[in-house]
Amino acid sequence: MKSTQGVILLLADISGYTRFIRQHQAASHARMIVVRLLKALVEASKPLFELAEIEGDAVFLFTSVSEENPEGFASRVKQHMLDLFLKFDREVRTLQKIRRCDCDACNGVGELKLKQVLHQGEVTIEQIDKFEKLFGLDVIIVHRMLKNSVEASEYVMMTDPVYRAFGDFHGIEPERRIEQFEGIGAVETFVFYTSALLEELYRTGPQQPPSPRRASIGWLLKLQARSLLDSMSSHFGRSSLDKEKAFTGPIHSR
Repeated sequence: MKSTQGVILLLADISGYTRFIRQHQAASHARMIVVRLLKALVEASKPLFELAEIEGDAVFLFTSVSEENPEGFASRVKQHMLDLFLKFDREVRTLQKIRRCDCDACNGVGELKLKQVLHQGEVTIEQIDKFEKLFGLDVIIVHRMLKNSVEASEYVMMTDPVYRAFGDFHGIEPERRIEQFEGIGAVETFVFYTSALLEELYRTGPQQPPSPRRASIGWLLKLQARSLLDSMSSHFGRSSLDKEKAFTGPIHSR
């Protein structure tokens, strides 16, 4: 069964993810860090947003447009977006403070930032087995928005329909930009640079209590266990492959 509805589409994307994974030798720890951050974003998006998909380094969310109280709805969405930024920022700072290993990935978690792109439109929701999948041109547009010309790593970008509905984003002066998106053409967008606001909110707002010692040690044990498993997998994987080659010759994928 399918249904068509008006929605706000939001992609919360971790900036610096590809560089973070590639540059650090402890790639398994880098993945663990990103997974932890993605889980935090999914949790912070509730209950207003529904999760459409987790797409590598991004969380794809949507919420149905409310016609009853447009101003109240816009305010709730903007607050949820701010909550996503703050939750991500606090999680990064927590990972910097708690006990961890000394690998490059664990020491470089502060490189990661968050950006959010927002578009309003219509989608068709199709049921595929146990999953719901969003289809439509507006789904393509919001994904194209991540491939933009903005050089900053932390910001909000919204299209004109969202900007007209929202009016602002927590008092930040927007930068109007015309972006050329592949297969779409020119799209008017509004960009809000959030770094100063987030730093001020983190500095003046209620501080997160220090992570309990048990949670800190638990995270360190998870990192160590992952390193051990990766080491064992690499060692025994090579040994098994060498033995198989000795008896069967080259292995070909089917």
